Amino acid sequence: MSRRPILYGVLIGLLLAALLAPWTGSTLGRLAKARAARASAVAAMAAPASGAPVLKPDFAFAAADAPAAIRARIDRLAHGGGVLVEALAPTAAPAPLVMVQLRVSGPEKAVLALADAIERERPLLRFRSWRVETAEGGGVRLSGVLIGAVR
Repeated sequence: MSRRPILYGVLIGLLLAALLAPWTGSTLGRLAKARAARASAVAAMAAPASGAPVLKPDFAFAAADAPAAIRARIDRLAHGGGVLVEALAPTAAPAPLVMVQLRVSGPEKAVLALADAIERERPLLRFRSWRVETAEGGGVRLSGVLIGAVR
């Protein structure tokens, strides 16, 4: 077996590597820049959020009495609309939020008006999840989780 074909193969491979070196170098440079940009983006996203408030102070509940204020608001609106509050209990929520589990029943029009009034008043309260079902006696039952911000 002759060594000449092996030598030609090695020389052609080296020549090809030399011809492709500029494109390979520029591609590797772009890859390094993309990796650096990705690393800086990951570091920026891992940084803690700024301390700037998300809501105006009049849109959030005072942290000390948030569950009591929510209960008073719902009781006032329900009593005014003729809706029965079956259950109202605070649930666990992340730090700047307050969540309340709610179940009310009554005539359909009154229950929907209550839900609308709860979301329209300030401080803000929104239904995170809700469900309306028929109840005995021809009325409806609204159950859901209300979420609001605290300051």
